[in-house]
Amino acid sequence: MDDRDLKKEQFVIAKRGNELLGFGRIRKHKGCDEMCSLGIITKERNKGIAKLLIQNRIALSTQPLYLVCIIPEMFIPFGFKIVNEYPPELQNKLEYCIHDLVVEEEYVVMKYFGNK
Repeated sequence: MDDRDLKKEQFVIAKRGNELLGFGRIRKHKGCDEMCSLGIITKERNKGIAKLLIQNRIALSTQPLYLVCIIPEMFIPFGFKIVNEYPPELQNKLEYCIHDLVVEEEYVVMKYFGNK
């Protein structure tokens, strides 16, 4: 999880009673929004919670919306596409992920184009 510059107003959470089910974050940059730090509690996955959080984050975005991820197939149905050109803030995020959040999968940058 990208824990840089955390602010509570960047988050939306999904709860059942007092139980946290998942969360999503939008980080505002000058000229673009970044969807980041989407997470669902393991036992609550595949129940549509991520879909609701993604749709909520899209709806609240006020600028071109980007994300950096390792599972692009999750975001394609929502109107995101892998892009090779993106704002400097996303280059910074990509480099942070590659060097600090090391995983076996390849990171990609995606942009929201809407559902067509």
